[in-house]
Amino acid sequence: MKVLLINPPDSAEAMLGAGRHLVPKYEPLGLLYLAAVLRQGGFEPEIIDARAEGCGLEALKERVLRRAPGLVGISTLTCSGANVLDLGRWLKKKLPGTLVVLGNVHASVYAEQYLRQGCCDIVVHGEGEQAMLEIAAARRAGRGPEGIAGISFAAAGGVTRTPDRTAPQDLEELPLPARDLLDRSRYGLGELSNQAFIGGGGGAAMTMSTSRGCPYGCSFCAARGKDAPRRNSAQRVLAEMELLEKEYGASYLTIVDPFFLGDRGRVLEICAGRKARGLKARWGCDAHVNCVDKELTAALDGAGCYELSFGIESGVQRLLDAVNKTTTVAQVRRTVEMVKGNSRMYVSGLFILGLPGETYEEALETIRFARSLPLDMAQFSMLIPYPGSALYAELSKDGELDTGVRADGSLDASVWERYSSYLSFTGKDPVWVTPSLSAAQLKSLQKRAQREFYLRPAQIARNVRRLRLRNLPAALNIILKGFF
Repeated sequence: MKVLLINPPDSAEAMLGAGRHLVPKYEPLGLLYLAAVLRQGGFEPEIIDARAEGCGLEALKERVLRRAPGLVGISTLTCSGANVLDLGRWLKKKLPGTLVVLGNVHASVYAEQYLRQGCCDIVVHGEGEQAMLEIAAARRAGRGPEGIAGISFAAAGGVTRTPDRTAPQDLEELPLPARDLLDRSRYGLGELSNQAFIGGGGGAAMTMSTSRGCPYGCSFCAARGKDAPRRNSAQRVLAEMELLEKEYGASYLTIVDPFFLGDRGRVLEICAGRKARGLKARWGCDAHVNCVDKELTAALDGAGCYELSFGIESGVQRLLDAVNKTTTVAQVRRTVEMVKGNSRMYVSGLFILGLPGETYEEALETIRFARSLPLDMAQFSMLIPYPGSALYAELSKDGELDTGVRADGSLDASVWERYSSYLSFTGKDPVWVTPSLSAAQLKSLQKRAQREFYLRPAQIARNVRRLRLRNLPAALNIILKGFF
């Protein structure tokens, strides 16, 4: 049985506009883990990463039709949700004998709607490796999905959801991602970083996951505190880092974990192990100000860590408290200043404008706070209540959010194009704006934040020092598209 795993085309042009130049193209790690588990179970999976390939929906359909797979798995995010709806309906019409399975957060939230729309047979909830393997085995044996935990499926007269599946506790039981199934040249840090900045060192930029789970409960995050962190051992992480650098030629690694620095001892062991193994590839990770001190900063810096990205969100304490962010404004300042004062690392700050109840003046205070920190980069997102977050659940329950689900059960998938944090690059308005701001104000604030942060002599000089000069024109062209 042919198994085809698809990362569908997204709506980047409509949702991001010129901002698409700033978005990295990461390998679809979720599909790579699925493929590795399926291959270990005796199947021969294939992956089509339509997003990375720039493959449009109609061209994708032709490729699927030529392969005539028995099982198709489609990764479904909000940015690709409308295309998945179209692709799934087409699949069920053209290849009615093919089993169509959707997974990822957006599919899980909209499982009943997708199933009732007849665009799929099964939706997988949560981490899907074992469920997908069981689905494939049942299909090969001619059995139905009944008895497989952690899924929803169409049944006579409605939709059935089976009991939730316990997430795998020992991540080392999972094989390494099947990276050999992809053309690695298609992936990188984003057009701006690849063309202009030195972060990738001119070689391949790759991603890796070393842990799953996050203990925090930020209300805007779809990955909020759903389960305790589970981690690969330091030695497993080091072995994968060495493989990516020496076998795949990676010169930059992005660790995609939501809580990589949470286990201090493990991080220190990884840092020491990188030096002992002579690993040279630069790498970066997300960071929480609660986890970083001088000793850890020195270890990260000495082990080739090039970038720390701090989720700062706001410069107003009451707003941080309102979204369950377990940090203080003073703590953020101390940590950022300490890291910049004691390392060579590139430090990024991630901010959100339009948090619930935020006033115009408070948004300006966040911009001033960002300017006052010694950050190399700041990212200013507009708040979007993404499916899977507590904020989405609250607002949709109260009828304050257009989810795209209509009273008759139909779906208006065009609404999902407004679930984008960078709509100031487009002519669209966000799907939800806190009542204390207007959509026009919020979009203007996002543009203003970027101008006021980046177009300062000191900040320009800071970033020019990190540019590869031959690519300066390309960098300026991309940056200016986002500022004006």
